[in-house]
Amino acid sequence: MRRLWRTYVRIGAFKERVLRSIMPSRMHFVHYSWPLRPDSCPCDVHFCEYLEERGIRQKSIFHFGSGGHHAVGLRSHAAGLANEVFALTVSPREHATYVARVIADPALGRYYKVMFADIYSLSAACLPSFDVITLFHLGEFSPSTKSGGPADDREVLRLFLSKLTPGGSILFYPGSFGYPRVQQLLADAEADGIISFVEKYQSLIIFRAPGPE
Repeated sequence: MRRLWRTYVRIGAFKERVLRSIMPSRMHFVHYSWPLRPDSCPCDVHFCEYLEERGIRQKSIFHFGSGGHHAVGLRSHAAGLANEVFALTVSPREHATYVARVIADPALGRYYKVMFADIYSLSAACLPSFDVITLFHLGEFSPSTKSGGPADDREVLRLFLSKLTPGGSILFYPGSFGYPRVQQLLADAEADGIISFVEKYQSLIIFRAPGPE
């Protein structure tokens, strides 16, 4: 099954490269829907456990990478945490799955929204402030991004740090293949006093913005 999955992903990626060679302005997106695989990518499951274990409720949450499973939005809703989860996906299939779920269960849409967009095309004007931000997959798509938005991962990180409420938390996943690109950016943000390291939680690392004066 995993071999079939890898073949499917490679074929789709090859098709997209061909189409972008014909149409260079074509958006870079993920053609597949990412399944829940906690054995190889546990970050969303661990984040759900973090929210539940710490009793984090009625907070505004930005989550980068909904996954086709939509675990963060679904588990927060099922647990009755009343968090406002705003997720981002660059997969049309994942967004279509969300739409189908909300049509079937409109109550889910009260606390869980998913937007299809390239994170590198976002601006400060289109984002509210958040109490909790996850950027588990920052750095995974940056080499091929030509969206005309923020030029690199540094600017994306600084954008979201500017949207973090005083005392708010921002979480990362060191198991991501993009994390080596992000690690120095976090060190720079710490040195500038924008965030401070708080703790490790299972596979995640957590930073916090300075609290109110």
